[in-house]
Amino acid sequence: MRYLLVFAIFLFSISAIQAKVIKVGSSPTASSAGIYLAKERGYFKEQGLEVEVTDFNNSGAPMTVLLSKGELDVGAGNITAGLFNAIAQGQKFKIVADKGHIEKNKDYLSLIVRTEHIKSGRYKSLKNLKGFKMGLTSLDGVSQEILTEKFLKKAGLKLEDVTFVKVSYAEMNLALKSGAIDATIQIEPFLTKAIQDGIATKVNGGSEVYPKQQSGALFYSPQFIKDNEIDAKKFMVAYSKGIRDYNQAFEKNLNKQSVIDDLKKSIKIDDASVWEKMAIVGLNEYGKLNVKELKDDIDWYQKRYIKEKLEANDIIDESFTKFAAENLK
Repeated sequence: MRYLLVFAIFLFSISAIQAKVIKVGSSPTASSAGIYLAKERGYFKEQGLEVEVTDFNNSGAPMTVLLSKGELDVGAGNITAGLFNAIAQGQKFKIVADKGHIEKNKDYLSLIVRTEHIKSGRYKSLKNLKGFKMGLTSLDGVSQEILTEKFLKKAGLKLEDVTFVKVSYAEMNLALKSGAIDATIQIEPFLTKAIQDGIATKVNGGSEVYPKQQSGALFYSPQFIKDNEIDAKKFMVAYSKGIRDYNQAFEKNLNKQSVIDDLKKSIKIDDASVWEKMAIVGLNEYGKLNVKELKDDIDWYQKRYIKEKLEANDIIDESFTKFAAENLK
């Protein structure tokens, strides 16, 4: 009996050693709902996966570095020029799934302006953005900048007509309140929080100028794809289940409070009215990407920030979301 017990402990130890912890980098915003709900609700464990999530307020550059080193298996954040430059320099990252896109009535990314400027008359329309200091999560090319450019173009302005200040989504409301910036493209739930607190006023939704923009995505490291393809597929199934719960809660009001309670454990907004009023994030249930819009944005980055030629088909891998669509129960 003693030998059987020792043998059982030995087998358990071997299993523990062999079990791979999947390391995920995420941004603490509503668009990360699929990650947080899959973790909190045990969907990763259902797939036999051990997942460790680390939050990044600035999700672009830090994640890219760690993905390059193999210290992250999955990145979930903004699409940036830094990611594409890393790919151009030989890193075989893949954009594999939706982590936030803009749709009509899903303006989770919107243009907000300091309420003080609205009240004083300094801001009346988009043309008044000229001379403003605007917040951006990166000064080296980010999806948010593309959206900003489209707002400026609508008023006959250019990117050069504003001054950009680097500030994370989590810090933008404080920057607006202090006057460090005059306007920004803000994301939920910080968008609604800024409005609720009277710091800023929403003046335009993202879908007014760029419906279907693929603003956020899931990235897989080359090591994760090559060495753990089965786990990578299972990860997508669990992630899709998290998205499904989010969509059912916020679109159909099914178990909404339970979903909010789970999300609040990772997204540190306690105000119940913010959660009730925030805009819904565009999240495809199976993580399917808006490929056309993503390719358009890759061309935009190519013209401004990337020296080497990139082919979109070498960057995007839809096989994992197709697997999730076929296997989600």
